[in-house]
Amino acid sequence: MDPEHIADIARRMGCTHVHPGYGFLSESPQFASLFCQTPSSPITFVGPSVETLKIASDKMLSRELATSLGVSVAPGARVSSVDDVHHFVARARSHAYPIIIKALDGGGGRGIRIVNSANDVAAAFERCLGESPSKQIFVEKALVGPGWKHVEVQIVGDGRGNVTHLWERECSVQRRFQKIVEVAPSTLPRAAVKSLLEAALKLALHLQYAGLGTFEFLIDARSHEWVFLEINPRIQVEHTITEEIMDIDLVRVQLLLATPGTSLATVLPQHTSPTGSPSGYSIQLRLVAEDPHRDFRLSPGTINPAEVSWPSGKGTRVDTWVSTGPNAPNDSLGWTVGVDFDSLLAKVIVRGASFEEATTRALRAVAEVRVSGEVKTNRHLLAGIVSHTEWQRGGVHTKWLEEHLNEIIHLGETKLHKRHNDLASSPDTSTIAFPGATDVTRASNTILLQPGSSFQLSISPGGQSTSSSQLPVQKHSLILSTIGHNAFPNQLSGTLTTSLTPDPLAFTLTQLSTISASSQFEFANPQDPTHLSCPLAGKIVELHPALSAPSSDGLIRAGEQLIVVSVMKMESVVNAPISGKVSRLGKGIKVGVIIPEGSLSLSLLLTCYICTNMSLVDEILKIPPVTRFLCGSLLGVSLPMMMNIVSPYKLLFVRELVTQRYEIWRVFTSFFIGGSGINFIFDLAMT
Repeated sequence: MDPEHIADIARRMGCTHVHPGYGFLSESPQFASLFCQTPSSPITFVGPSVETLKIASDKMLSRELATSLGVSVAPGARVSSVDDVHHFVARARSHAYPIIIKALDGGGGRGIRIVNSANDVAAAFERCLGESPSKQIFVEKALVGPGWKHVEVQIVGDGRGNVTHLWERECSVQRRFQKIVEVAPSTLPRAAVKSLLEAALKLALHLQYAGLGTFEFLIDARSHEWVFLEINPRIQVEHTITEEIMDIDLVRVQLLLATPGTSLATVLPQHTSPTGSPSGYSIQLRLVAEDPHRDFRLSPGTINPAEVSWPSGKGTRVDTWVSTGPNAPNDSLGWTVGVDFDSLLAKVIVRGASFEEATTRALRAVAEVRVSGEVKTNRHLLAGIVSHTEWQRGGVHTKWLEEHLNEIIHLGETKLHKRHNDLASSPDTSTIAFPGATDVTRASNTILLQPGSSFQLSISPGGQSTSSSQLPVQKHSLILSTIGHNAFPNQLSGTLTTSLTPDPLAFTLTQLSTISASSQFEFANPQDPTHLSCPLAGKIVELHPALSAPSSDGLIRAGEQLIVVSVMKMESVVNAPISGKVSRLGKGIKVGVIIPEGSLSLSLLLTCYICTNMSLVDEILKIPPVTRFLCGSLLGVSLPMMMNIVSPYKLLFVRELVTQRYEIWRVFTSFFIGGSGINFIFDLAMT
């Protein structure tokens, strides 16, 4: 986004206020300075002063301020190179790994990497640098593991020395530093939280804070030791749960405080001196377009508003851009999830008089969420989180989700499956679909079908239910989950395991159709060892030199960085799983292009041992093709791979097969027959 362009539009449109939301611009002192109220530019920036933003937007300056006021921080330092990081670790034993490398202006999980060894420093540094708008990096000691909770204090001030807190939020359920479920207030004892509230107020008073701000901390639930992390000088994604327990509109508070002359006592007369404890609990669950079963990869695609429903009822609120009903787009268009923006689909917020009541409502609300079509969500994960005993007893910590991920997903699937069965066994069958043989709209023959492709399916009455004959034909979404076998690349035929929405009804669909690849991209053949694919959808921001300008002598070595893909402003690296020489690039592969998941990145001529163990290669090449095939069959090596060994540069032996199967066979025969035993067997086969 161009700050100058936005400011120019605001002036031309006659705006009186600019609200920056919670993106990068909300923390930019440069952006805020464009709206300093003057006679020539009477536009108010809704947020803290430029001076406050200069400190809050620079995490090192925030840490220095905290230290000067006696607020404890984790050991850290500003760094400008990989060597600086190594020097930081070497200076003191307390700085030993793990460490965290952070962008000074990162946020939302972006520009932050945890590093467990010196070997990982360079890659983490480069990725953080790539995700930082300012290209400024710092490093600090990582405080991770059981006990450490992420707690943040909501601060509000009027810029004239009047500040107060609106209690705290706990954000310990995270993955890769991205928050997933939050609760307000924290499940920690009030005595443990008291020192965090006091530290946040001390920092805010010193800054003469204006507007909303979040002061973040890490606290050990066992010892109650804590450190200050950073200031987020803006409204947070999770501000909703503070609104629920305080019964106030925080955006309204922001706008009122941005009006010149307005005091905190005027805007929040009942909350200037919070005492006691907050009223009730509120939980926010972030529903995102990501697939937990596939390492949380973004699930881009189109959402049909007719296939979306949100929970409702007492104590339940949903904030979403995926609207339904009269506000939804035309069904033929739907809502599109792309790779350039955040994957958040909705915030499901519940409130209860107790933590237990709020948790019960959270599970019910997640069970009522329905987003059908080609976009996958983390609904089962959310259900598993709030169903888990560790969540229910307040025992979660910042690494808990990553440590128990599969268990939590399975628990969520079990809970939602049981709930679905309970509904299906109820007397009301009007919303239950029975699987049956039906008409499937065939995909266009210009689309390559793959897991995730969707159809519209008409379900006619069937099954054993006596009430099924009374049911009308119903339309449902069908999504391909797995493809049993595929005569790649021009024909899809075989058994397709599918899931009927609402899950978990499932059946088998067999379809034969001739299709062709997309005109823009081609997809990798998973059965071809020379095909390397991009495992996630995203924008290509960097390519290996051999891919940018393939040369006849350019080799790619196993483990080298092939492609850097940007998804939702975060960079992911695709490394070469094997070594080889580039024979060709996949169709459409270049920097700046958005590629689909599974697209062919390149085709390699494979090499063995990166063409260094040539004696082994020569021995294999001496074997006549027929014998090579017979011996290869015993080792489980496919016919194409054995018959295509024609030169050291076209060796289609997979590295593991060579190093494990071939060498083990050599050792075995040598043991019984002698050192030349393997050649004896080959000679005997030829006679």
